[in-house]
Amino acid sequence: MTDEPTDGELLARLPTDPAALELIFRRYHHLVLRYAARRYSDPADVVDLVAATFLALLESGGGFDPRRGTAPAWILGVAHRQWVRMLRRESRVRELARRQARQRYLDADDIARIEEQIDASRERAAVEEVMAQLPDRHREVLFLIGHEGLTSEQAAFVVGVRPAVFRVRLHRARRALQRQLESRTTERSKLRPLSTTEVIP
Repeated sequence: MTDEPTDGELLARLPTDPAALELIFRRYHHLVLRYAARRYSDPADVVDLVAATFLALLESGGGFDPRRGTAPAWILGVAHRQWVRMLRRESRVRELARRQARQRYLDADDIARIEEQIDASRERAAVEEVMAQLPDRHREVLFLIGHEGLTSEQAAFVVGVRPAVFRVRLHRARRALQRQLESRTTERSKLRPLSTTEVIP
């Protein structure tokens, strides 16, 4: 039995070897899908981001350097850059990406699984509702650490900044989240109905 190629070998072969894309897709489709499902509520947008990420990998796979980080972190970095571009220019490559992704990879069961991923993300009600009110820059760093499970160094690599800069961003995001949670708790305590012991001494 032959050894499976490493992530680095597959990524290096992406521009010239279609089979390498298939293997990378199998290994990291769910990683990218989870990333996308936490950033969009519409399955079509999730499909767009997943497809755009793997299309971008085809063009930049040869740029992976294992000395600078792991393959999953590098792939998440590609997903992050595609997400930022989609926020700025929503129509770019959307139709092509959706058509190719649905024709090649997705069927009705896949769409159902995407919707399940989205529903699962929504179940983290209290903190997620508060995080939805935060600016994009705060939400992104909190997602990378809390949801994707990356270290500060790995998340800094994904975003493309120095670890020290990322730690400052993370500190600010956590402070913003804490303030929102405290404000939410204060507001709810003001609206809380009086109990019978408070009404009847």
